[in-house]
Amino acid sequence: MLGIEHPIIMGGMTGTGTPELAAAVSNAGGLGLFAVLNAGSPEKCREWIKKMRHLCPNKPWGVNLTILPAVNPPPYAEYVKVIIDEKVAIVETAGSNPKQWVSAFKR
Repeated sequence: MLGIEHPIIMGGMTGTGTPELAAAVSNAGGLGLFAVLNAGSPEKCREWIKKMRHLCPNKPWGVNLTILPAVNPPPYAEYVKVIIDEKVAIVETAGSNPKQWVSAFKR
């Protein structure tokens, strides 16, 4: 279903989930995911998505959007817009209920 060779899915791993690590997992036959919040900004996230396309031109990969309960949350709507604009095929969420953000993917 995911087009992977091995039943291994990398977690987004806030802090360490980068394009390089995700690409290594995907290129080894698993499904690599990088944590978009690790990029530091929505525009840097866009750069990371483009980097993944270069590092894994023929392998499936995806992104993780960790939804943290915070007083001053990251700009989730901007990250979601980048993910949608860049047509990322595989998105995994963690942390909190993704309902509000999943509805954005239905547009």
